[in-house]
Amino acid sequence: MKGISAVVATYKRKKELRRLFDSILAYPLKDLELIIVDQNRDGLLDDLIAEFTPLLTLRHIKMEEANQSKARNLGARAARYDVICFPDDDCWFDPGALQAVQRHFESPKAADLLIINWVQGPITQRVSRLVTQKELFSFRSVGYVTYVQFYRSAVFHELGGFLENVGIGQFIGGGEDSELTFRAMQRGYRIFFDADIRVNHYYIPVLTRQADVIRARQRGMGMVYAAYDIPYHVILKGMMAPLVKMVLSMNRKRSGDFYNMFRGRLEGFVHTMRKRKSEAPLLQQSN
Repeated sequence: MKGISAVVATYKRKKELRRLFDSILAYPLKDLELIIVDQNRDGLLDDLIAEFTPLLTLRHIKMEEANQSKARNLGARAARYDVICFPDDDCWFDPGALQAVQRHFESPKAADLLIINWVQGPITQRVSRLVTQKELFSFRSVGYVTYVQFYRSAVFHELGGFLENVGIGQFIGGGEDSELTFRAMQRGYRIFFDADIRVNHYYIPVLTRQADVIRARQRGMGMVYAAYDIPYHVILKGMMAPLVKMVLSMNRKRSGDFYNMFRGRLEGFVHTMRKRKSEAPLLQQSN
């Protein structure tokens, strides 16, 4: 069925979710469903869902376990439309963004994965283009975060969805979104970046987080290094850069943060390589 299914995995956020709803209501799209996978156990969102149900096509799925990747996969299985996206509960769309996404997928030249422009992202992107493997695997390409990604639903399901043992609260505490992008590219799916379609999400630099969070998030990058055909010079640069910055930094805390960045990437790389060698690969999905 033609339309967009937006799966929102949410936990402990309410006013931010309202802002997302308001951004969608400002420029409503007829063929849009919002699937809210609610991981709160205290009924935090019940009144908000009741308020917006007459205004939006909302489906409210409750899930007791706090697992973002599992929540997104659960919501994806309930999706009805032929395009699927995964906005964060604290992002919001620019006016007309969803309509532009719909027009893209109605075009005969539509990609399998459309990546839109993250307004507050750390790297400014102004040119729309087909994304190549060389560009993507350089780690200097367009954003890989979930809220910029729009998949053909059939492609998302063919890929197997997000890794449920990767993400917030897991040993590898991030990178499930970039991993899925790399998986799509390595399997030959077409990825297009549209600089004119915009989504908003506040940028939080990784080095502003606590040490354990830095390590957990950076293990995701190490995982991708080990799992895909990343050029050796890119891996070497990615491993060495935080060490060089650690040595050059004149601030003890900042040096420690760069060390945790390096350590996390190394841990993720080693962890993934061991999984591959033990014939129980990290990338195998559980049923």
